[in-house]
Amino acid sequence: MTKTSFGSLWGDVTAPFRVVLIDPQTDLTLEDSAGNEAFIEVLSAQSEVGRKFDKEQRAQFQRRAMRGRNQQIIEDDQLEQNIAKLARLTVAWHLVDPLTKEALDVPLSVETATEFYSLPLAHSFYLQAFLGANEAANFIKGSPKI
Repeated sequence: MTKTSFGSLWGDVTAPFRVVLIDPQTDLTLEDSAGNEAFIEVLSAQSEVGRKFDKEQRAQFQRRAMRGRNQQIIEDDQLEQNIAKLARLTVAWHLVDPLTKEALDVPLSVETATEFYSLPLAHSFYLQAFLGANEAANFIKGSPKI
């Protein structure tokens, strides 16, 4: 099989997708006081980074299952796993405080992204970024974006 055998389904999962953030209170694009849109850029959940994370999770699950640690497997929190994966998929951001409209000067790292996505009042931003990373159409050239 060649890349052309499956047409546009190959997509470019190496390029990030920019999720322009929507203010949950107004349903309008969130902008800072200078008029710059708030955004989060994410890689596809099916990118090399995403697949590596999934493989690590499966290996960890299998190791625990082989050791008979079923209780630990049952207690795994899917939301925490999704946040951890999204933190790895996040490659850039411009965050804005929805109340003050001031840009938030928070350097991006896996740790700060995990902290941000875990904030209860940032859940709508987490959902927007999560959907952006998981929607295949966002990574097919020429397709409409969500």
